[in-house]
Amino acid sequence: MTPHSGIFIRPDQAFLNSTRRIEVMKGRLLQIANFFKELPIVFAPSALVLLTAVSSYPQEIHPAEIDSLLQNSIRATINQNYPHALAEIDQVIARAPESPLGHLFRAATLQAIMLDYEDDREEKEFYKSLKNCRTRAEKLLRQQPNSAWAHFYLGSAQGYESFYVSKHRRYFQAFQLGLKSIHHLETAVQLDPKLYDAQLGIGTYKYYRSKLSNKLPVPLFSDERAAGIAMVRQTIAHGKYARYAAINALTWILLDEGKPAEAFALADSALQEFPNSRFFLWGAGESAVRLGEFQRAQDYYRHIMTTLQQENKLSSYLEAVCRTKIAKVSFLGGQIETGCQELATARQLDVPHDDWHKDIKKDIATLASQCAKSPAAANGHSTSH
Repeated sequence: MTPHSGIFIRPDQAFLNSTRRIEVMKGRLLQIANFFKELPIVFAPSALVLLTAVSSYPQEIHPAEIDSLLQNSIRATINQNYPHALAEIDQVIARAPESPLGHLFRAATLQAIMLDYEDDREEKEFYKSLKNCRTRAEKLLRQQPNSAWAHFYLGSAQGYESFYVSKHRRYFQAFQLGLKSIHHLETAVQLDPKLYDAQLGIGTYKYYRSKLSNKLPVPLFSDERAAGIAMVRQTIAHGKYARYAAINALTWILLDEGKPAEAFALADSALQEFPNSRFFLWGAGESAVRLGEFQRAQDYYRHIMTTLQQENKLSSYLEAVCRTKIAKVSFLGGQIETGCQELATARQLDVPHDDWHKDIKKDIATLASQCAKSPAAANGHSTSH
């Protein structure tokens, strides 16, 4: 036996050493658990990812007509004109009821609505559209096993469901769905390398999987962040339906990479075309914060509240989120009184107590503690210049 064998260690030392090993193992297991908890986000299409293709339409359907309806629905979704977006998609379904196409777009739009308003009122219709898409895609796949579009439809539907269940903290289910989604999307691209819209889902997956994996003591996957970013850029350059979704996705990736100037330029380019789109206002606001442009960031968050008020959709939760972000930005800019006033308003809002909404209450409480310590806030004076 070597001097390091257990028999040469005193019982108390053995206990301490085993305890340390257990603590190390627990720490690593916790890191791995957190990795799998966060991993579902990498399978998620962006909030307005509307992916599909016109190549598999029935011959009697005119692709130009369908394409026009789909492009109209995308622009309406980005502008938060959801009734018009759904009406355009319903026309697609009426023209090709057995195609997965319209049902996928419908599910994507319903998910965009739920993410925008942070509620799940459209859940029943969302699952109905997913089922309609999935059953039709599976039928198409049985008929044409090498159909890139069949794999694309099925993978996209699974991706939407993966993201939705992850929002409800059903992480293992989200992980399983996500793996299936990526398998079908990668198969679609292998069968048709020019299916650029599908590269968005794969690219975001590669990026975030690598980033989360790198947090572990021993990474589970190779670092494919650069490859993932390149795929998202390909979608921006060549994608037909997912270009704006890719712009939104790349904005947040660039922020994650510590490149706020490039992220802001990207979000701002979309806002030039869609000035009231909350899909891009959130990213522009965060980019402005990272650049130290605090007043501009406040303006973005107030604009988000204004657009929601105009639509009569400013829920207590969304107002709390906006006011909390304004408070954070105010503190960063030295406007302590303004920040504390925003928090005081946010604390009065009746925010639901479920898992979906509970984090904002913690943020408010944490920030409010700064107001209690601030003489400027107590005396009603701002420290800004």
